[in-house]
Amino acid sequence: MGRTAVALDIGTSGMRAQLLDLESGGVVRTCVTSRNPLPGSNVMDHLTFAIERGTDTAGSILRSAVGELLSRLKAEGICRLAVCGNPIQLSLFQGMEIRDLAYAGKNKLADEGVPEVDRSGRIISGDAVGLGPDVEVVIPPAVRHEIGADALAMMVCSGFLDDDMCMVTDYGTNAEMAIKVGDRICTGSAAAGPALEGQQISSGMLAGPGALSDLERIPEGWRCKVLNRSMEAQDGPLINMRSCFVRKGGLAPVGITGTGTVALIYAGIQDERIVLPEVRGDSIPVARGISFSTKDLQEAGKAIGAIRAGQMTLMVKAGVSQKEIGTMYMAGASGTYVDPIKAKALGMVPPQAHRIIQVGNTSLRLARSLALDPGRLAQLNEMRKKLLAEHVMFASSDVFRDLYVNELAYWTEGMPPDRYRRTLADLGLDGYLDEISDSDVVKTSDRDIDDIGESFEMFDLQTSLAGEWDCSGCMACVRNCPEKALTKNGRKFAINAGRCLGTACARCRDNCPDKVFDWSRLSVENR
Repeated sequence: MGRTAVALDIGTSGMRAQLLDLESGGVVRTCVTSRNPLPGSNVMDHLTFAIERGTDTAGSILRSAVGELLSRLKAEGICRLAVCGNPIQLSLFQGMEIRDLAYAGKNKLADEGVPEVDRSGRIISGDAVGLGPDVEVVIPPAVRHEIGADALAMMVCSGFLDDDMCMVTDYGTNAEMAIKVGDRICTGSAAAGPALEGQQISSGMLAGPGALSDLERIPEGWRCKVLNRSMEAQDGPLINMRSCFVRKGGLAPVGITGTGTVALIYAGIQDERIVLPEVRGDSIPVARGISFSTKDLQEAGKAIGAIRAGQMTLMVKAGVSQKEIGTMYMAGASGTYVDPIKAKALGMVPPQAHRIIQVGNTSLRLARSLALDPGRLAQLNEMRKKLLAEHVMFASSDVFRDLYVNELAYWTEGMPPDRYRRTLADLGLDGYLDEISDSDVVKTSDRDIDDIGESFEMFDLQTSLAGEWDCSGCMACVRNCPEKALTKNGRKFAINAGRCLGTACARCRDNCPDKVFDWSRLSVENR
């Protein structure tokens, strides 16, 4: 093998990387992490952690994780790394300013002394990110400071920009989405949370070997579909929702991915094991030690509700009804492995879209194209200037707020369907879910990563934050960590950064009776 390069997608819930042979253009190996290494379960947690703990610490965590990925890929002597992701991840990776992503409004930015940040596409030296001077690093442009390279990839690599009266959504933790009406494009980003990536579900996991990815209706019940080592779905055990039994057979699942969660909710509603907002009776059994509970249902409902509210908000912004959206592009791992008809039944796809196209991981695809041809960066920078997208900040949108409150009431509080529909009608979305049309489905790849090369590996990152201080040794911080991310050895505390829920949780600090647990004294280990 001659010269090599690496394509890297820094996702909010995990990282994906591929070693590429520059002479053949082929993929040699693929490695995927089970989580993003930064503490927190969504992009806002990552941003908060970086602001409170410092961009140097957050950037060190990311760069340490990249180093571990390169080691797993056996990527010695690469000449190029092309990386894609949302603005927060890419800024931290490069050591750039991020406060402009945290504060809305020019006056606030001016008061804080935050400079304007240029996030156009660029090529930087590997020295800047700890890779050495012989590696060039290709960074694609953000459309605007809050519309990142991942959103650009979603629009460019899906076919969305060449269509009309269409929507695209990357069904991830930070669900990027856009609507196109003529030459007008409106974008948004819903912090859906990690449930649709298989996290914060009791038996959840990212899409990987052994993950329950779907359920298929058969006369005896529902046949599990489980991802094999090649990331292809094959038959697993049989579940009968009504009689609550599982018949072993096929590939045994070891966890439930986000698309499996969607399938379980759909099947449970169909067989009346799920009547919102709860699972009737005991949890739905899937395999030995694996089940789906009411708590899981409500966690997933929050994520589904955020996506539904985001898509409806964009329709209101663009001034169109659900009946006018003809095509839906589904991106990302969840958008690839989910059954689009089940997703549509749950309202994750516009109810009257007559065509659904599943396009896979567009962020990694854009990184791969830039790793093979960095000259394409100039084209993307020109496209960025012409792409006049209107971005809706859901966090400050009254329409999104009202829609999401409505979704929370529907999924977690048992709001009656007729009251739910009346609320939508009051917001100009009369009859939104009353009529769900048939759709033609086009699947461009059986896997979210269309080519995995000679081998595929998923692994847990070992990056940790560690610090030392004196305390009573009561272990309350360790016992109360919901993710079992914290350990204590003598005076030394260590946190598995990827498992930690970050500043949104902070139970370690809050449960310390001596009030000495100190995040500010934690530093990065295993660089």
